[in-house]
Amino acid sequence: MLKKARTLSGTVMIGISIMIVLFIVFTGLIWLLQNLNAFHSTDGVHYDTFLNYIKYIPAPQMFIIVIFGLGLIGISAKLISIQLKRNFNRFQQEFYNALEKKEPMDPKRFHFEEFRHLCTLINPLIEKITFNETQLQTIIDAQKSLIITRTHDKIINVNRSFLEFFNIDSLEQFTANHTCISEFFSDEDEEYSHPGMGSSNWVTYLLRNPLKEHKVMIYKNDEPHIFSVDAKMSSKYGIYRVVITLTDISTIEFERRNLIIDATTDPLTKVANRLKFETILKQQIELSKRYNNAFCMIMLDVDNFKKINDTYGHPVGDKVLMTLAETLRESVRKSDAVARWGGEEFAIILPHTKLVTGEKIAEKLRKKVAAIRNEGFPSFTCSFGVSEYNKKQSPEIFLHDVDTKLYKAKNSGKNCVISQ
Repeated sequence: MLKKARTLSGTVMIGISIMIVLFIVFTGLIWLLQNLNAFHSTDGVHYDTFLNYIKYIPAPQMFIIVIFGLGLIGISAKLISIQLKRNFNRFQQEFYNALEKKEPMDPKRFHFEEFRHLCTLINPLIEKITFNETQLQTIIDAQKSLIITRTHDKIINVNRSFLEFFNIDSLEQFTANHTCISEFFSDEDEEYSHPGMGSSNWVTYLLRNPLKEHKVMIYKNDEPHIFSVDAKMSSKYGIYRVVITLTDISTIEFERRNLIIDATTDPLTKVANRLKFETILKQQIELSKRYNNAFCMIMLDVDNFKKINDTYGHPVGDKVLMTLAETLRESVRKSDAVARWGGEEFAIILPHTKLVTGEKIAEKLRKKVAAIRNEGFPSFTCSFGVSEYNKKQSPEIFLHDVDTKLYKAKNSGKNCVISQ
């Protein structure tokens, strides 16, 4: 019987046999308890056989026998089910472990002959899968992109380019201190910042936004590297995995950004040019209308700039403009926008600023400019016009309003601020 129990069919047969034996024993016990007079009842009926006796068992007693029998069947079926489930789960776990370790399954680890035989059938398949994965890993290692394979909670594989970029020898060396590559992402530039950075939540963000272009910045030896990121989910052997590819686009990205800077920056003063300023102004007007935020604009002009050019030459005039631009940039907030409007004229946008505050800022700038002293050029002053945006104004009317106030300042003795 023990030998037969090593097979699934044998286990089932043994369970059924045990149920039948227990059922017969229980029925026999009831018979012995009720008829100790050798098949002779008190009502005069003679039972010549045990089976004949069963026919005359009263209904209540028969009901108890049936309930007990069904209970035995249920308990036995449950025990068989538990045993089978335990072995199936173990087999499944051993199968996944064999795939992870790329090793054949050991038949001796299983009790039932059917599972042992199944191991011998599956091992050639595992060997083939291992061979294919080795070939795939060779191809992945040949890629210049950084390739990461991970489950929902950990990294399970990386390619050679990944190891070389982080200057490590193995994945274990990386996972000893880190759980996700997003821990290395820099957030100094909003263009390369993403929700969930610094944790595996970043992977979820990638998968939920497949059509969006994802770019990240990683520093290596104090040098920034820009990567284009792509994430794909796949299911393998019932396990969901995410393959993340990071392609280095640093050269292209820096060239693109330099072109944008050249197109939006004044080459002499290195502040925003008029084209960039007009774009910022339109954005600020939209934000003001949407969120009811106040903002001011300052326009200023170098007093008697033509005289400086005529007296000292254009190189000196250029130094005046460069110094003025640097002074303005250093004297305002990071959220403020400074631009060269044209010639010797500059413009500043002050977000979240009322007219009274804008006028004080302009006065502060006026005094600071007038105090500039440099051996390379003479002292100079500027005239300022200040306006707060009215939501009923178009960009053109708003610009005209600020320019009008600057014109008044120029005609009011110069080196002053006009806001009314």
